[in-house]
Amino acid sequence: MTDTNKEENGPPQVENEPQDEAAKEKENGSGKPKHNKDWLAVGGIGIEKRRRSSAASYRIENNKVMIETEGGVQEFEILESKEKHGTLRKAVPILPVPLAVLCLFLNLVPGLGTFVSGLAVVCGYPTQYESKVAGLCWNVVTALLQLLLTPIIVGLIWSVQRGVILVQESLKKKIEERESQAEETA
Repeated sequence: MTDTNKEENGPPQVENEPQDEAAKEKENGSGKPKHNKDWLAVGGIGIEKRRRSSAASYRIENNKVMIETEGGVQEFEILESKEKHGTLRKAVPILPVPLAVLCLFLNLVPGLGTFVSGLAVVCGYPTQYESKVAGLCWNVVTALLQLLLTPIIVGLIWSVQRGVILVQESLKKKIEERESQAEETA
């Protein structure tokens, strides 16, 4: 996040926050504590401290975080966000759309479409894993778990959900390719 409003004196102190003896000893000559509460802490980092303090609130609008304090409103721009995936989700390959749709329909038989998508990893379709073997192994494990959990309906639901994720990822990749081609021609 970048700070779009600059203040000359630094961020304001949060009132009614107790200071222990060690913090009072670390004060410099100007009477300010050495460790001011920075704006990143108010915006989400150090969330436990922020929850204890009611001096600031925030809202998110149009890729910006607006932090409201007694001293005014400060804006931060969100530059990047990244989605973290679990072990089994990382193994989902990016397939061509027709193959992803086929895997979705094959997943009506729990684990079958997931197994086919795992075999597609061996054929060269990428996953978030570095090696093809890891992608294949996690897809086979997922397919086996889907098959084993079918009697309690969880396997069927998971299998169809996995097929939908396959289609979503392939459509997302196709849209990104179209946008990059449009930028190249423009």
